Amino acid sequence: MNRLILILLILIGFVDLRASPQSPDFLILDQDTLPLYHLPLHSLDSLTQKRFFDNLQSDTLEFGFSFNLWRGYQAYWQIIDMKLYLVGLKNYLNSEAILKNTFPEHFENVKVLAYWYNSYLSIGKDKVLKYDGVFSYNFLKSKIFEFENGILTSQGIVDNYINLPNGISRFDREKVTNRIFSRIKKLDWKNLSDCGCDDEYWITIDDKGKISKVEFVPTFDLEERNIEYAIEFKMCTDTLFKHLEEMQFDIIKWNGQPYTEKIRIEVFYDKKLENWTE
Repeated sequence: MNRLILILLILIGFVDLRASPQSPDFLILDQDTLPLYHLPLHSLDSLTQKRFFDNLQSDTLEFGFSFNLWRGYQAYWQIIDMKLYLVGLKNYLNSEAILKNTFPEHFENVKVLAYWYNSYLSIGKDKVLKYDGVFSYNFLKSKIFEFENGILTSQGIVDNYINLPNGISRFDREKVTNRIFSRIKKLDWKNLSDCGCDDEYWITIDDKGKISKVEFVPTFDLEERNIEYAIEFKMCTDTLFKHLEEMQFDIIKWNGQPYTEKIRIEVFYDKKLENWTE
């Protein structure tokens, strides 16, 4: 071969190094108790949130954060008569008292109407499509529940994966990275070796399945470098983008909403191997 390019690293998405995979809340539907990867209590106003956590802490000496439960609780939710209710807390013996002391004006019949919640909840109905590495999952199909002030306003099934004619499948992560690699390898790395000296890039696939941006991932403060470096970095990202922008992938949505995916790659071109032949 005339040249060799080694792609050393692919990471999809963002990972908070402080975080471990987190345990979900729960949604009770009919006779089923399902994992819920939404946190309605995080939408509370700050004063009510503080009162809630104060009540959790005063309830038990065992209150605290574990690696898989940084928030310190798992809540049970239930849809009753077209309304979303907070109905309990896992592993808290005095769950009822906590809810009553936190929501004294809204606690009724051992439950609390989620009066503050103006968003949606989703339940996966098919295979896992994406996982953020910490908490949120996205599925091929999801059942979506929309709420206004805790009142159910609509519900339905959404498709989160759209096949396009000639679109590259994004369901298979390896296929995505391999197709990007195959395009990158066709560049004239002999004249672009400054862009491949163990450099890292973010490649953005937008909600239309197109590569919309290529960004350099600096390992230092770019402001401390001179204009020559800035021009070099722009040349590298512009070259990669121009070479990749015609690629078309299938479309992914996240719970029916537009979804943009970032792929992090590291490129290493070794000049010493450019004259190797098979």
